[in-house]
Amino acid sequence: MLTIREGEKILLSLHRHWIVIASKLTVIAALLAGAVVVLAVLQTVSLDPALIPLILYVLSIYILVVLLVAFVIWMDYYLDVWIVTSERIIDVEQEGMFRREASEFPLSSIQDVTVEVPGFLATLMHYGTIRVQTAGDQNFVAHNIPDVDAVKTTIMNEVQKMKSYGRTF
Repeated sequence: MLTIREGEKILLSLHRHWIVIASKLTVIAALLAGAVVVLAVLQTVSLDPALIPLILYVLSIYILVVLLVAFVIWMDYYLDVWIVTSERIIDVEQEGMFRREASEFPLSSIQDVTVEVPGFLATLMHYGTIRVQTAGDQNFVAHNIPDVDAVKTTIMNEVQKMKSYGRTF
């Protein structure tokens, strides 16, 4: 469980851009549409009545697997989060259904923040990758973050505030 320290304020809570999950769920919708097409074709084709329960059973299993994959995709999207506070950045990575990794680093150790917008669609939709390099030569990377320029500005402003007040954590 993540705890926010006394006096600490949450500045940003960042998930990946919605276009990332929309593209994955489009594939899921196409797979489910295939199942609907199979059901429609089954009604027009005359089959042995003994085969219909077997076909419906296999089709049901197929639909359940596709829905499970859709749930895992949504869960990975929703539970992966970058939280920027007034004192630190918290990176929570959900890896699969039962594994989560959380890292944090203080804003006072940030040396460099780099933003990359990797192409036409990313430029059009205003998302990209942000890399934060810390004093310990660690790189923290968040991919497909919406409005990365504003995120970089927020982080750098907060780092500048810390340096001007002489705060270290």
